[in-house]
Amino acid sequence: MLKLLLHTFSMAFPIVVVVLGILVLVGKTVFLPFFIGSLVIMIVLLVLLYLDKKKDAAAAGK
Repeated sequence: MLKLLLHTFSMAFPIVVVVLGILVLVGKTVFLPFFIGSLVIMIVLLVLLYLDKKKDAAAAGK
């Protein structure tokens, strides 16, 4: 279940980051803190996803 949530949020957060980034570029600076926060969360989730895939590949290689 935890792996499913990790994969789901890893794929959903880039969409959120793109939408908030567009809003910030258009001039809606009120969304800047949300953009930075979601960008940090997205990077953390992608790192966790990479580590999870690396762990699975190592387990399959044994």
